[in-house]
Amino acid sequence: MRAEAIARQADQVSVGDLDRLAAALDMALLVAVGWDPVSELFTPDRSHRLLGYQVCAVAGCGSEAWCKGPLCGACATRRAREPSQPIEAFLSAGVSARRPGERLCAVCCLPGFSRPAISNGLCLSCDALRRRRGQSTEDFLSGDGRPFGPPPPRATLGICAVLSCERLVARQIHGLCDAHDQAWRVAGHPDLERFARTALPCRGNRQGRVILRGLPPRVILEVLLGIQGCLESGRRLMPTDLRASADYLRRAQASSVGEIDVTAVTPAVRHFLSLTARCVALACSDLESEQSKDVWDLRHWGKHGSLSFIGTSALHVNGRAISPPITQGWLKAAAKTWAADALISVGKVSVQTTLNAVGVFSAHLARRDDAGEDPALLTRRDIEAFLARLGHLEAAGTTTAFMRRQTIDVLSKFLRDCRALGLTGPGAPMAGLADEVALRRGDRPAPLRREADDVGRALPEIVMAQLLSEENLGLLEQMAGPMARAAVELAAGVGRRTAEVCSLSLSCLDFDDHVSEDGEHQTSPVLVHDMPKVGKVGVRLPIFEREVAIISAQRARVLAAFPDTAPEHLALFPRVLKNPDGTRPVSPSWLDRVMRQWVDALPRLDGPERNANGRPVPFPRNRVFPYAFRHSFAQRHADAGTPVDTLKELLGHDTVRSTLGYYRVTARRKRAAQDALGPLQLDAAGRRARPSLNGLSDAEALREQIGQVAVPFGVCTEPANVTADGHSCPFRHRCTGCTYFRTDPSYQPELTAYLAQLLADKERLATTMPQLAEWARSDAVPSNEEIDAVRLLIRANDEQLGELDATDRQRVETAIATMRTERAALVDTFPVEFRGLTRQTRPTLFPAIEAAAEHRAAGG
Repeated sequence: MRAEAIARQADQVSVGDLDRLAAALDMALLVAVGWDPVSELFTPDRSHRLLGYQVCAVAGCGSEAWCKGPLCGACATRRAREPSQPIEAFLSAGVSARRPGERLCAVCCLPGFSRPAISNGLCLSCDALRRRRGQSTEDFLSGDGRPFGPPPPRATLGICAVLSCERLVARQIHGLCDAHDQAWRVAGHPDLERFARTALPCRGNRQGRVILRGLPPRVILEVLLGIQGCLESGRRLMPTDLRASADYLRRAQASSVGEIDVTAVTPAVRHFLSLTARCVALACSDLESEQSKDVWDLRHWGKHGSLSFIGTSALHVNGRAISPPITQGWLKAAAKTWAADALISVGKVSVQTTLNAVGVFSAHLARRDDAGEDPALLTRRDIEAFLARLGHLEAAGTTTAFMRRQTIDVLSKFLRDCRALGLTGPGAPMAGLADEVALRRGDRPAPLRREADDVGRALPEIVMAQLLSEENLGLLEQMAGPMARAAVELAAGVGRRTAEVCSLSLSCLDFDDHVSEDGEHQTSPVLVHDMPKVGKVGVRLPIFEREVAIISAQRARVLAAFPDTAPEHLALFPRVLKNPDGTRPVSPSWLDRVMRQWVDALPRLDGPERNANGRPVPFPRNRVFPYAFRHSFAQRHADAGTPVDTLKELLGHDTVRSTLGYYRVTARRKRAAQDALGPLQLDAAGRRARPSLNGLSDAEALREQIGQVAVPFGVCTEPANVTADGHSCPFRHRCTGCTYFRTDPSYQPELTAYLAQLLADKERLATTMPQLAEWARSDAVPSNEEIDAVRLLIRANDEQLGELDATDRQRVETAIATMRTERAALVDTFPVEFRGLTRQTRPTLFPAIEAAAEHRAAGG
C-alpha cells in the first residue's frame, strides 16, 4: 500500500515544475544544515544560528526546550507541580528513564527478523505464544528444559503503511505500527488509505528532527525551497514551526504549498508557508511568464516588492483611490512592454507612478462608447477631453494640482517611450494609434507657484529644538529603543538622505589629520558614507563632537550585540529581524515608521507662529519626517551664509539648481530683516545712514529696493549706476571711499575677508617685483587710506552690534542670517547658473589704451 501511494503521488506531479524546483535548490547547502535526501528527514544542528534550538537543561532529558526558561514542555509541567523545589535541585535531579521511540522484540531483533515490542518486551506473536505455553517471560526467552526450547525469531512484517512513519508493522492485518494502529482505532476506523496519507508521524522520536517523508515529491521540494529562502534572507526558523508546517501540509493533502489556505494556522506557520509560496512562484516562473501576469514579482528584475497593472490604492486624495486599473487590452499590453523595459534602469516607485497615470487615462477612455478598445479610433479630441477631465477632478478636490501635473508629465513620457519602442507599428499592441494622440508641452498646466511666505520643507529652529530635547528623545527611546534615537539624532545633525543614514556601516566614523594655523597637529572627525543616488563612494563629511558621541555609543551597542561578526561587515543600524549576523541595515521605511509613531505620540509640538492671544500655534506634525532633516540642514547652512557652491557639495547635488530647492527665504523674513538692519546701515565714513528710522512702510521699502544696486560689501545708491544695474560706476568701483556706498553688519564676513586680502596684497607687492614698473607697483599696492576705510567699517559694525541689548541683538542676528541666505541663493535677481559668466564691469585702469583695444576688436 505504501509503495502504491507514493507512485500515485509521483504520477500527479508536473515534471517541468519539479525540474525547476530542483534546479533552484542548493542541495549542498541543505545537506550541510541537516537534510538527508535518502531518509527524507531534516535534522538541523542545534547550534545553527538560524535553525538551532535550545535543549532542556534537566539532566538526562535532551528534549527541545521551547517553554519560557531552559525547560521542555514535559519538564515545565513537572516543574509546575513542584514549585517549592529549588531550580538547581530540579535540574540536577534529572528525569526517569523514558520509553524510547521504538523497541524491538527480545526474540525478533535480528536483521530481516525484527518486530516491534508491544508488551512484556515481546512482539504480539511471541507474547501470544508465551501465554499459550503458560510461561513467564524469562522462561519463554531461555527455554525451561521441558518440551519447549528457545523461540525462533519471526520475519519482519514491513514498514508502517503511514507514509510519514518509519516504524515496523505491529499487526499484519492492517499494516500499521502499534502507535498508528491505536490512532486508527481511536479515530473510528477511517478509510485506511486516506489515513495512511494524512496521519502524522509518531511523537516518540520527533525531537530535533522534521519528517518530510510521505509528503508529495513536489511539496518536499517546496518545503526545502522555503528552508533555503529562510537561510538566504536571515529569517529564524524553529524546528517546531517547520514540523507544524509539514503536519499541516500532510493533513491538508496539499499537492503544492501555493494552493492551501494559511489563514487558520499560527502566525509562525503562516509566515513560513507564505515565504515558501513566494519562493516557489519565483522558481517556477521566468520573465516571459511573469510578464503575462497582472501583478509582477519584481525579484525577477532584482528588486523588491510587486508591480500591479490592475490598480493600486497607493495614492489617495481625500480618502479616494485615484489609480484605477488599466482595462483596455492594447493599453495594458503596451504598459507591460514599457514596464519590462523601464525596470532595467529605473526603480519600482517611478514605474508604478507611470502605471497609475496610465490607469487614470484608461479610466477616461473607458467612458467612450467603445470603451477605448480600439487605439485606431482615438483622436486629439480624446486627449483634450482627458485634460479637461483632469482639470475637473482638480476643481472638485478629487486630485491635487501637483498630481494633475505629474499625471500629464509621466503619461506624456509614456506615450513617447511607447512610440520609441515601436509599439505603434504594425502588429504591435498600439498599432493604428495616431500621432496626434500625444501630450504636448503646451498641454501642461502652468508651473506651481510658491507662495511668498512658503517656508518649504525645512523645520523651524524652534521645532528642531523641541524634537531634539532630552524629554522628547527619551520618549523616542522608550518607544523604539536606543538605536532609533541614535538614528534620528544623527539624521538631524548630518543632513544625509534617509537611505544614506540607514545604510551607514560601523566603520563610518573616521578622522582627518591636519595642521592648524598655529602649526599644531590636529584631527577632525568625518562621516564616511556613500551616495548611491549620485554615484559617489566614500564621501567624507565633517561632523561635530555631538555626532561623534552618537556614533560611538551606537557602535558599542552593535559590537556587544554581534560579537561574532567582523566589525567591518557590521551595519551601524542593523535591522532587528532576519539579521542574525548584524550585516543587514534597517530600511528607510523603518525610520519613517518610527518617526511617525514618535511624532504622533508627542504631547505637544509648537510652531514659530502665534495666534491673536499670543499663544504658539501647533506645528503640523505631518511635516516632520526624516527627509525634512535634510532640508533643515540646508536651511541652517544657508542662514549661516554658507556659499551655495559649498552647500551643493555638502548635500551631494549634481547641480546648484537642486540645492536652491532645499532652502528659501520668505517675503516676511526678508521684510523683517530689512527693518532690523535698516537702522544699522552705514555709509563709507562709518556713520549711520538712517539713525532714527525704526521701520519702513511698504512703499518706502519698495522705494529703497529699487533705489539701490548690489555691489561688493554692500549696496550702491548712485542714480546712474542704479539705472545701469551696476554697470556704470563713474568712480572706478572704489566703493569703500564713495559717499553713495552703504553697508551693514550682514556684510561683516566679506569686509573682514577683504581686509585680510588687502593686507596680504600690500605685503606681497611691497617687495621688489621686476615685472612691474615703479608707477605700476604704486598703483597696484593697496593704499593705507583704503585699508583704514575698511577697518573703520568693520569697527563701526562691531560697535553697533555691541550697543544692542540681548533682545535686539538676537533680532539683528536673525536678520543677518536671513539676508546672507538671500544673497547665497541669489533669489529673483541673478540666475545662479550664470555665475562666473556674467559679472560687474571691471574698473578701467587705462582708459585710452583699453578704448583703442575695443576699437580694434570692433574692426575699426
